[in-house]
Amino acid sequence: MQAGRLAAVALTLALGAGRAGASVDPGLAAQGWRDQPVDGRAPLAFAAEGETGLRISGAGGAGIVFQPMRVPVSPVLCLSWRWRLEPGAAPAGLVLQVGFEADGERMTLSQRYALGFARMMARGRMVPGFALSYRWGGAAGEPAWHPTPLLALLEQSRWRQDEAAPRGVWIEERVALAAEFRAAYGIAPPGYVTELAIGAQAGAPFEARIEGIAFRRCAGR
Repeated sequence: MQAGRLAAVALTLALGAGRAGASVDPGLAAQGWRDQPVDGRAPLAFAAEGETGLRISGAGGAGIVFQPMRVPVSPVLCLSWRWRLEPGAAPAGLVLQVGFEADGERMTLSQRYALGFARMMARGRMVPGFALSYRWGGAAGEPAWHPTPLLALLEQSRWRQDEAAPRGVWIEERVALAAEFRAAYGIAPPGYVTELAIGAQAGAPFEARIEGIAFRRCAGR
């Protein structure tokens, strides 16, 4: 996976610069998902599948959808989902991003300036103050958490699946958000998750699915 592809996806997730939005079907819109413009790229299509799933597809291009929310963060809050790349899908950037509220007590002056700029560029979208991004496509040996290129002040990234992960099968994921936030930023998390976003970018035919996204109490806690 080329780092530049995922950097471009991450930059658009945070800044929202662009003109052409993702293609979002009425089912996703009814669930509260909104499209985020992506500059200069053909839109990927985002379609609802069932009550909790979505499909991302296209002949190449980019797309981002996001959903505002307000979920209290606690030491026992887990986020779970499952995802898959379909056989034959081109290598691509695929990102599930969790956005947290801004908190002046936890943010540095530089982070506050960066957030102000990001929100100015986002044309009305309330860009999160912090973000954890879970990515498909990393290589072995990369650090567990690392600043996203170009967005080191606002987003930390972690690879969940590498390029050799199997295609055409569901892969289950679950993360304990408070512990993940401390590992990524070295501080306690803010009080609320304020947004989920899903982004993808591919230069050739691509199809992926994500479903079962849910916040729940971590098992055994």
